Amino acid sequence: MDVPGRGGAGKDRTELRVQLTAQERTGLTALAAGLRGVAESDLSEEDALVAALELALTRLIDDFEVPDPVAREEVQRARDDLRAHWIRGAATL
Repeated sequence: MDVPGRGGAGKDRTELRVQLTAQERTGLTALAAGLRGVAESDLSEEDALVAALELALTRLIDDFEVPDPVAREEVQRARDDLRAHWIRGAATL
């Protein structure tokens, strides 16, 4: 699906359905609110979720030793690719 991204450029996106508990939903809402305050930008819960994903990948790379070399390479490649195609403005942790 081609939808307008930040900066007006179209970005290819895949729709994903996520089921969250009430507590997880509250956490996501709070994360988005916190990021909006820090970034001083109108960020969505989707932006917050992607920022959390980028942080999780970075933590796996920097703070943990992923024992499987194939998985470790996959984590590194995914994080680098996510950063290379970043369209979320200041939504980073």
